[in-house]
Amino acid sequence: MSTNSLLFSQPMSRVLLFTIKNVKKTFKPKKFYSFASPNLKPFMDTRERIIENALTLFLSMGIRNVTMDFIAGELGISKRTIYELFKDKDDLVIQVLREMIVRNNEEMIGIISKTEHVIEAIFLILKMETERRKNFARVFTEDVKKYFPLINATMYADKKNLKEFSASYTLLEKGIRENIFRKDIRIDLVDTFLHELIGLMHSSERLKALEPTEPDALNCIFLPYFRGICTRKGVDLMDKYFSTNETT
Repeated sequence: MSTNSLLFSQPMSRVLLFTIKNVKKTFKPKKFYSFASPNLKPFMDTRERIIENALTLFLSMGIRNVTMDFIAGELGISKRTIYELFKDKDDLVIQVLREMIVRNNEEMIGIISKTEHVIEAIFLILKMETERRKNFARVFTEDVKKYFPLINATMYADKKNLKEFSASYTLLEKGIRENIFRKDIRIDLVDTFLHELIGLMHSSERLKALEPTEPDALNCIFLPYFRGICTRKGVDLMDKYFSTNETT
């Protein structure tokens, strides 16, 4: 699964793992245009170029398989230049994941703002994430688990950042306005719980031993939870929408 802000993510695809020794000779990383910022300048500064290149490499090859030397070589710069901008690899990874989360949130918030109601938004976001994850290397979804605590510490510890880095916060706000989610829920608490639940799906050995599929997680955990915070109007919409549409 991806980072916490990718609310509906579950690992799906399997890809061949490449070693650094063989990658440079035979492998050209895929371009992940779904994460490309629509407002990127033709000539990005060095820091932006490093983040863009690292993001593509991490998604294609995993985080562990990509060294600072490899990134420098791909960009035609010295490793020293990278270390002048990022104190270590963990710092670079956090900044890359932060950028990924921000872009993904912007895309999801765009969906939320344009849909007729939040139930439709949930469906479309689930569909978008399912398609996007087909391009993720499985090793990336495994490697990123290590960074959940760091992401939480740097991006979600401050209550002021909850809304900025969480599309689900906006989803909950809109759902309450539409009388689809109950007005008595605490948005910050529900939103935080949803992100923690995603982390638990990645880290719990008991859950991993059960080998849940994506439909299992969706139909047995996430959708029932959303039903639980719905009004009668929301429950009726969920019954109607998810009984006639498939997201996976």
